[in-house]
Amino acid sequence: MNRGFCALLAVVCLQCLAGCSKGVLPPTAGGPGLPASPATPAGDVISTFTLVGHTDAGRKKWEIQGETADLMSEVVQLSPVRAISYGQTELHLSAQRGQFNKTTQNVHLEGDVVAVTSDGATLATQGMDWMQEQGEGSTPDWVRVTRPGMIAVGLGGLGYPKLKRVRLQRNVRVTLEDVKGKTVVTCDGPMEVDYARHKARFWNNVHVLDAKGLIQADRMDVALDPKTNQIEKATFWGHVKIYHGDQVAYANRVNYWQPLGQIRLLGHPKLLLVPKNE
Repeated sequence: MNRGFCALLAVVCLQCLAGCSKGVLPPTAGGPGLPASPATPAGDVISTFTLVGHTDAGRKKWEIQGETADLMSEVVQLSPVRAISYGQTELHLSAQRGQFNKTTQNVHLEGDVVAVTSDGATLATQGMDWMQEQGEGSTPDWVRVTRPGMIAVGLGGLGYPKLKRVRLQRNVRVTLEDVKGKTVVTCDGPMEVDYARHKARFWNNVHVLDAKGLIQADRMDVALDPKTNQIEKATFWGHVKIYHGDQVAYANRVNYWQPLGQIRLLGHPKLLLVPKNE
């Protein structure tokens, strides 16, 4: 468990749609990574276009490009879609189809939605919605987040970029792998990550499995080092069981300090030796 769970920060791909609050400009020349838009043909439907959003200071904040659209409609149909979000971490997003509501600023994407960040993270799902007023991005579909040393999968996702919070709703599985080996964390869900507070929480039927053994609990809280994103402390709550070799430990709560390799059992701790032939 020595890889930072906040690697799930990749889910902030939802931020590529948050910039819609700055408005939409008419089709313009494409920015970096996007070709320039040709002249608009006669009529309301155009074949290639770029919608651009800027910050209050006039810097380019995001671009959305499609190959077909009816820009005079209240809901702009996009097919296919490519988008770029500019900032400290640049993000490229693509989808087969999309819809942009010019009044609500809401965006819907569907069909092979993929977001890739400049720091090496990738998110893939089949559909995504951004609700501008609520500042909320969501999907009911399977979400897969990958980056070096980590794969996270869950059914349904919810993110609040401005609050720096994200959630995978159900059937969560996080696989962490480094030179020390592989750790697999599963839970029924949800799994919540609070980037601002450097914390993560796994709910319901939590299992942590590595080469040393298995830990089961009702809930697991993880505190992360804000500089290294490594686990400082993991706390397991409720019906905790620790399987290690021929030993099984029980407790109501368990504290685990990753840097020190120390563990403490609290609340009616009990240790049993299980014969190997049983």
